[in-house]
Amino acid sequence: MLEYINKSYRRQLMFYFTLVSVVPLVLSGLLLVGMFRTRVHREFAAQDLAKQQLIEQRLEEHFRSVEEVIAQIADDRDIRKALTQGTVSSSNIYAALYRETQAIRSFSTVDIYAGEKRIYTTDRGTVSKTLPSDFGIIARLEAQPTETAYVLNYDGIYTRETSLQIGRKINANAGYVIVTIDQSDFESILKESYNGNEGVLLLNAYWEPLYAGGNLASEANLQLFRKNRLEGRCLNETFADNLYAAFVGDTGLTLVYMTPPALSEDIFRMMFMMLLIITVLVLIGSLMLSGYVSNYLAQPIQKLSDGMRALRHGDLNAHVELPRDDELGQLADGFNKTTVRIRRNMEERVQQQKHLNETEMRMMQAQLNPHFLYNTLDTIKWVAKAHQVPEIVALSSDLAKILRRSISGREFETLQEELELLESYCNIQELRFDDSFSFEVEVPEELMACMVPKLMLQPIVENAIIHGLEGVEDGLVKVTARRVEEELEVHVMDNGCGIEDAFIEMVKKHDGKLLSGHLGFANVDSIIRLNYGPQYGIDIARLPEGGTDVILRLPYTK
Repeated sequence: MLEYINKSYRRQLMFYFTLVSVVPLVLSGLLLVGMFRTRVHREFAAQDLAKQQLIEQRLEEHFRSVEEVIAQIADDRDIRKALTQGTVSSSNIYAALYRETQAIRSFSTVDIYAGEKRIYTTDRGTVSKTLPSDFGIIARLEAQPTETAYVLNYDGIYTRETSLQIGRKINANAGYVIVTIDQSDFESILKESYNGNEGVLLLNAYWEPLYAGGNLASEANLQLFRKNRLEGRCLNETFADNLYAAFVGDTGLTLVYMTPPALSEDIFRMMFMMLLIITVLVLIGSLMLSGYVSNYLAQPIQKLSDGMRALRHGDLNAHVELPRDDELGQLADGFNKTTVRIRRNMEERVQQQKHLNETEMRMMQAQLNPHFLYNTLDTIKWVAKAHQVPEIVALSSDLAKILRRSISGREFETLQEELELLESYCNIQELRFDDSFSFEVEVPEELMACMVPKLMLQPIVENAIIHGLEGVEDGLVKVTARRVEEELEVHVMDNGCGIEDAFIEMVKKHDGKLLSGHLGFANVDSIIRLNYGPQYGIDIARLPEGGTDVILRLPYTK
C-alpha cells in the first residue's frame, strides 16, 4: 500500500492530507467521549456515594434510637420489677412500655420476654409467642449478656420472609427486650432514600439479606456480591452496575447500595456510532478536498517531470508552461532557461567542431600534397648524392623530415619532437636566406615531454623569419618555454622590426575572420582554443629592445 502511494507525489499529498484531517478528528472524538464518560461517572459516583451515606446515616439514626429505647426499657423500674416479682399490674407495665417506645413504635415492634415466652408487646392482639432458647436472638443474648445483638429472623419457613431482631438482656432472671423490624418497616424507613431503579441490600455478618429493596436488589446480584467477597476481588469487578458497600455503625450489618450506570452502554455505542458517521463524512470531504488541492499542487510538478523526461530523452526543445508566480513557477522558468542554455551550448559545440574541421581543412589545403613532395624530394636527394651536391642533400633531407611528420596521423606530439621539426625547418630557411639569421632554443629539459598540437610552432617561426626579420642582416629567432602553475608558455621571439599595433589588437581579439589574411596565426590560435578552451591561445607583444614576442599558452600536459 505505502509502496503504491510513494510512487506518486499526488497520491502522497492526498494520503497525508486525509491522514492529517481524519486522525486528529478521530483521536479528539475518542478523547472527548472518554473524558465525558469519565466525568459523568465521577459526578454520578459522587452523587451515589452521597446517597449511600445518607441511607447509612438514616439507618444508624434509627438503630441508635432503638438502642436508646432498649436501654430505657431495661432501666425502667416497673418493668424490672414485673420480671423479678410479677406484682406490677399489666396496665402500669403497658403504660411504661408505650411511653418508652414512643420514638420507635412507628417502624418496629417491641417485645418483652421472660425466658422463652413473650409477656408484653407493642403489637396488636394478645397472641402468645415463644422464641427458642437454643438458637436465634435469645441464644445470642445469653452468650453476650451485656451487649446488644442484631440477629436475622426468618418469619416464615416457606415464604423466607425475614426480619431484623435487635435485643438485650434486662437482668439475670432471663428477661429480654427484643425489637423487631420487618420488611415493611424498612420500607417506611428508607422509602424516600432511593428509587425503584436502584437497589438496597442490608446484610448480616454472614451476608444474609435482612432487607432487599429496589429492582437491582436481586438474588443474582446478591450472589455476585458474595462471590466477590469470598474471592477477595473488587466488589464492582463483575457488576454491570455501580455498587457501594459500607458497615452500618457497630451493628455488624453491611449496607449495599446499587445504582445503574450513569449512561448506559447503548448511549455510548450511539455516541461512537455518531463519531464513526462524522468520521466517514469528514473522510469523504477530506478526500474530495485533498484531491483538488493535491491536483493543484502536483500538476505543476507533473509538468516539470514530463519536461525533464523529454529532456532526458534528448528533446532539447522541451518547455514547461506554468503561469504561476510562486516557487514552482520560478522552477519552471529556471528549467526553461536551462534547456535554452543547453541548446545554445550544443549549437556552439557543433559550430566549434565545424570550425575546427574547417580550420584543419584549410591547413591541409595550405600545404602541398605531402606524399608527392616526399617522394619527389627523396628522388632529388639521391640525384644530389650522385652528382655530389651536399647542400641539396641537406635541404631535401630536412624537408623530408618535415613532410614525414606532417604525414603522420597523430594530432599531438611532444614539445621535443616539435622543436626537432622546427630545427629542420630553420635549416632550410637559413640556407634559403644565406645565413642571414640564426635559430636558438632555450627550453628546460623537464618541459620536453609536454604534449602540444602538431606543427604548432612552424607557422609562427615562419612568420617571424619572413615578416619579422625582413631587411635585418643579423637576425635571431629564439624559442623559449616555461611552466606557469598549470600552464605551459612557449615564446617565439625575434629581433626584427617589430609588429604593428593594429595587428596586436587583432590577435588579442582572437577573431578568425579578422586574421583571415594571416593564415598561420589564425589556424594556430583556433586549434589551441578549440582543443583546450577559450582561456588559451596566442598573445603577441612588441619587445622593448625591438622585435616581437609571440606567446602560445596551453595547459601543462605530459
